[in-house]
Parts: sequence; C-alpha cells; structure tokens
Amino acid sequence: MNMDITRTLPEECIANIISGTSPRDACRLSLVSRAFKSIATSNLVWGRFLPPDCQEIISSSSSSSSLNMLTKKNLYFHLCDNPILIGNSNNMSFQIDKLCGKKCLMLAARELSIIWGSGDTPQYWKWISSTRSPVLPKSRFSEVAHLRIVYWLDIKGIIETKILSPKTKYGAYFIYSMVDGFYGFNVPVKVSIRLENEEEGGDATNAYLNPRMRSGTHDRQRSNEELLQINRLDGRLPIKRVDMWMEIEIGEFFNGSQVDDHGVVEMCLKEVQVLNGKSGLVVHGIELRPKEES
Repeated sequence: MNMDITRTLPEECIANIISGTSPRDACRLSLVSRAFKSIATSNLVWGRFLPPDCQEIISSSSSSSSLNMLTKKNLYFHLCDNPILIGNSNNMSFQIDKLCGKKCLMLAARELSIIWGSGDTPQYWKWISSTRSPVLPKSRFSEVAHLRIVYWLDIKGIIETKILSPKTKYGAYFIYSMVDGFYGFNVPVKVSIRLENEEEGGDATNAYLNPRMRSGTHDRQRSNEELLQINRLDGRLPIKRVDMWMEIEIGEFFNGSQVDDHGVVEMCLKEVQVLNGKSGLVVHGIELRPKEES
C-alpha cells in the first residue's frame, strides 16, 4: 500500500528532508504531487539552498530592494543568472552556482594589481567603459583595463577565503578579450595560485592567451587544429564564454572550513621572461567558481 507522507509527516519535517538534498532534487520533487510542490518550492527549503550570508551580501548591493521582494526560490535562480555588484566600489560581483548554490565571485580589473596599470601611466594601460565600445563584449563592471603597450606583464588578484563558500574546491579564471591589432602574445604567460599561508604556491603553468600563435614562424604555418593539439601538451588554452569574453584557468584550490580560515588566495598571471612588447589585451577580471570534486 502506497503511503502519502505529506499526510503523516508535518510540512516542516518534509521541508527539512528536501532541503538536505539539492536544488535539482527539490525541483524534481515539486513534480511529485500538489502537496509536494507546495513544500518543495517553499521559502523554508530554498532559504537553506542559498548561502548562509546571502541576505548580508544582498544588502550591500544597489539592487537589494528589488531582490528582497522575491521568493527564496526565485531569488536563487535570479542570482544564478544575474550577477550583482557588491563592495564599496562595486568592483566585485556575486552570483551562485545553479547546481550547488555555492558562491561565485568575480574581481573587477580595478580590484586587481596591474603593474603600470594604476592610471598614472596611461601610455601603458588605459581604463575604458566597455558599454561604450562597439567591439568589446558587455562588462558587468563600469571599467575594463586596455593594454596599450608593456614589456613586463604582471597581473595579480587576491581574495579573502572567508567570503567564499567553505569546504569547497574552487577554480580561478582570468577573464579577458583581445582587440584587433593585438600583438606580443606568441609566447605563453605563466599562471599560478597559492594560499597566503603556503610558503610556495603551485608551480607556474603555461597559459596561451592566444592559442593560434606560438613562438617561431614554423608553428604559425600550422593549422589551428594542429596548434590546439600541440598547445594541449604544454599549456592551458582559453575558451569563449557565453558572455563572449574569453577565460583561461589560473588554477584551483580547496577552501576549508571557516574555522580553518586560510586568510587570502593570491592569483597571478605574468610574462616577465621574454619581455617582448605586448598590446591589445583587455582585462575584465578574475572569477572564482566552485568545481566538481573529481
């Protein structure tokens, strides 16, 4: 005999059970019956899928008033697809991962340390609004950094681990674009990531911001498919995102519990060995996203 647990267990008890599953499972359970739908879409369930400090984060956003009017489920999916700007200068964005509900954060170019890029030396880097540019993808931030000419490329981002989701494996990604006429990226840059309390970070890894160009004229005569196959052997390659920016992985790390508080994570992208002239890179920022445990 089938038993309808919605008739035998209190709604709060069933909500506790559902909130111990996953957002995907809750959506599936809402299709079981009308009674299950009411519980599986409730604020009690979806409030637990949101990050514990979600309300505090939203309060620091200019869009807090409109977000506070949403149900917890609608808020969850809104934050999956619509990053909000947070921080004193709106130089960081926040959204959540649709599958697990954990935090995704992105540091704007203005939040990064870019050698020669502070704005005091506009002959090297200039700050532009991508919303006014007909050739750049749309940016979630007010400004992006456009490389005019440097020989020493050195970009660094740091983030406090306490504002990330605990007990989570994260990947860090450099988000960028290239404008027409770019040059100097026929050699790989070096990317690395380390926790502040580590004496040494992981070994720097080759990353090809422009995978179709490598040093040597012989390589430039190869087909794109051949180049991609070669580059996979000795470095990371970029991919084009849905928002039309490019991204390349800097590295990954495990963020422990809040009790273990590691301090900060340092993420670096450099080319300081060949020292050839470089131009045409547009820096959007560095994004941190949860990665599936392998």
